[in-house]
Amino acid sequence: METVRDGDLEIVMAGPTGYGNNVFVVIDRSSGEAAFIDAPGEPDVNVAAAVAAGVNPAKILLTHGHFDHTPAIEALKKKFGSRLYADGAEPGLKDGQLDAAVKHGDEVKVGNLVFRVVSVPGHTPGSTAYVCGKHAFVGDTLFPGGPGRSKDNAALQQEIASITRELFVLPDDTTIWPGHGAISTIGASKQEYAVFAGKEHATDLCGDVSWLDS
Repeated sequence: METVRDGDLEIVMAGPTGYGNNVFVVIDRSSGEAAFIDAPGEPDVNVAAAVAAGVNPAKILLTHGHFDHTPAIEALKKKFGSRLYADGAEPGLKDGQLDAAVKHGDEVKVGNLVFRVVSVPGHTPGSTAYVCGKHAFVGDTLFPGGPGRSKDNAALQQEIASITRELFVLPDDTTIWPGHGAISTIGASKQEYAVFAGKEHATDLCGDVSWLDS
């Protein structure tokens, strides 16, 4: 378990759990209020991260509805009374799970912290990032080394457009907190993407794409 503090924002990163998913608890230490980013893998791993931080997260900010990011939703609702926030058009959620639909430009407060809702479709139709200061929780949209898996070339192009339009405009020192794997920065990702953008690619390119090797 790793803890990062930036002013009143504290980020607890635990796991991996499930399919190598990261567990994130974001905390406003000025108020003690907290939220989960996604609800992946084994519920106990999510609960343990919150308990270790001494918080009762009232919200789950969902980046997308894939099965590996959602299995702990019901357990966290029962344990903490957490309310689920997600794009209203995002597939994969069960009936009744969504408590508050969010869209691009909305703001979700966690205590006195403000998380800006950024729509980044491509990996899924309703993929969403949550940006607070110089921290971007991006789900499976952007990893160190490349974008998240795309089902076809149209989805890849949509995902790349989301990344370049919405994420690459953030300051270079913004930390990227992905749903799997290590953290990175916007600046590092932009340098990797420049290599990809300088090459020609097959018109059917999709799937697991690498900025440097594809």
